[in-house]
Amino acid sequence: MFRLRELACLAAGLLSAVCAGAQNLPFAYPSSLLEAPATLTEPPADFVRLGKPKIVLEVTTLEEAAAFTGAPRIRDGHGDFARDIACLAGTEAGRPVRVWMIASDTVHVTEVQLEWAENDTPPVFCRKLAPERLPVRLGPVGLGMTEKEVLELAGKPSYRDAQGWSYWFSQRFLRNARNLQELELNWLAVRFEKGRVAQAFISLVKNP
Repeated sequence: MFRLRELACLAAGLLSAVCAGAQNLPFAYPSSLLEAPATLTEPPADFVRLGKPKIVLEVTTLEEAAAFTGAPRIRDGHGDFARDIACLAGTEAGRPVRVWMIASDTVHVTEVQLEWAENDTPPVFCRKLAPERLPVRLGPVGLGMTEKEVLELAGKPSYRDAQGWSYWFSQRFLRNARNLQELELNWLAVRFEKGRVAQAFISLVKNP
């Protein structure tokens, strides 16, 4: 079985406090996430790059990522829906950027969100990225890229919705360290605004 927390927020795309939390917490996933079919057999984006260094989903722990960036780990939620998060801030092309690293029901980073952050005040626990840790890229994709650039880098999306979101979704079977078969699901989601990337997230789920 998949981890409850990850399925609740990633597969169900809940638009509630369970996933979105309060203000100045990671954004809720769009409900159209459910409609994206798995059209890819290789992960579209299973890492975030902070400048040159790379944080790999389900490999890098949030503790390691927090130590590397100086961002404190914050506990969000309760019970089965608890998760650990870390917030990063920076500036790209003269505009404020916010990055959320999330560990859902595991010690490893499972999700990363990226967005322009011009319309609110960053939380006090959000740490500023040094210039050498910029730009931020989710796989090949970064904020401000044109739709044409994203398509050239990521290929044809698995699904597009009417709200500007495009999804790249992969599914593949792997062998784990115990030589048991496991299913891996990887999403890259990008929201375009006026033809440019305004918001994006990546997520990776494996059965235990």
